[in-house]
Amino acid sequence: MICSLAITWTGIRLMSGIQADDLARRQIAGQATAVAAAFNESFSAVGQQSDRPGRLDRIQRSLGLGRIGIVLVPADNASPVRILTPVPSTIDLNALRSPALASGTTLSGVDDGSAWAIAAVNPGRDAPLLVVLVSRQVTNPLGPAVNWLLAAGLVAIAVAVLAALRLSTVLSSPVVEATDAALRIAGGDLDTRLPDPPATSTDETADLARALNSMVEGLDRSRGLERQFLLSVSHDLRTPLTSIRGYAEAMADGAMEDPRRAGAIILSESKRLDRLVSDLLNLAHLDAQRFTLDLAPSDIGVLTTDVVDGFTPAARESGVSLGSSTPELQVTATVDVDRWAQVVANLLENGLRYANSRLDVDLTGTATGIELRVHDDGPGISADDLPHVFERLYVSKRRPDVRESGSGLGLAIVRELVQAMGGSVWAESQPGGGASIVVELPCVETSDAEE
Repeated sequence: MICSLAITWTGIRLMSGIQADDLARRQIAGQATAVAAAFNESFSAVGQQSDRPGRLDRIQRSLGLGRIGIVLVPADNASPVRILTPVPSTIDLNALRSPALASGTTLSGVDDGSAWAIAAVNPGRDAPLLVVLVSRQVTNPLGPAVNWLLAAGLVAIAVAVLAALRLSTVLSSPVVEATDAALRIAGGDLDTRLPDPPATSTDETADLARALNSMVEGLDRSRGLERQFLLSVSHDLRTPLTSIRGYAEAMADGAMEDPRRAGAIILSESKRLDRLVSDLLNLAHLDAQRFTLDLAPSDIGVLTTDVVDGFTPAARESGVSLGSSTPELQVTATVDVDRWAQVVANLLENGLRYANSRLDVDLTGTATGIELRVHDDGPGISADDLPHVFERLYVSKRRPDVRESGSGLGLAIVRELVQAMGGSVWAESQPGGGASIVVELPCVETSDAEE
């Protein structure tokens, strides 16, 4: 900025100097012509010099000239010029021999800050040539304005620097605060929050603060879900292990009167552990994208019915009436048979945990594909839980107290598998009306079912 000001100031000085020299040269040429005309009217070529000094002084003062000199130039070049009055020192007397001067042309120039002009009083005559020489100092039309311009520029730069420092502090302060907050968050302090900007603020720093607060809230929530998940898994692992250990110790001590019943309980609890471990492994494979799908057109109506039939004993034991309905026509979709069975089984397990007395499985055709709806008559899903039921590690706040609870992995696995097979899944719930998990797959074709 200072360099730009210096270049600008130098350019202004040069341009104003050039214009001042040109203006002074033209002005003094006109003044020299006017002085010569005045002398031509009052004097002869060589005479009437008695009033010349006073007249020169008056002309000099009226025109603002520095000096007026009069020289008599002989007609022949051999004779020296005759200086009648002192001449300006800046004028080269050799210019008095110029033919242009004798023909009536006024000569002018600028040397060392002084403008000069030479004009003939009686041009075009054979008699000695009477010449008027005038000079004046060149005055810059801008005068001190150039220096004032420089001072104003320096003041403007100082103000701009102060404003820039102030603005940089104001603008960088939120970024510095955000950086410090990010470092604290990275260090594990998830209670860190930036001041919420006004709702009307739409600048970048406000967006940064909102994004950082949203991020730390997500991290805090993820940590809470992880803690909740670990507690749930620990509980679900400890419960069957406690049963297995108790019955195993009783059998080892010979205190068990009914070994067959103890064996059945141990087997049941072992299966429960196996399901939990399988869910964990499935989720790990889904995370690592290390699972494969054998997709092929299949009659998912038959597949769904087979899975529902397999859960009939479990539903009867839980006191839940399990119903299902499928279209009379064959329902074909491109699925992995085993994975589809896993999807239906996970939905049934989830429904049995929350159903009070009824669990319905309905498979229907829609305008866009095939819809599987699993509806229970339980307490439903709260508005807080509804957006998160398919999130990994998420366990509903309204988990059942009596029946076996899940680890929060079943529905997460359902979503991953359904999306991998090109479908979509969502949850619906009405207060006091139970909950529905809906799966939609694109339909391949529908034909008459084989008899």
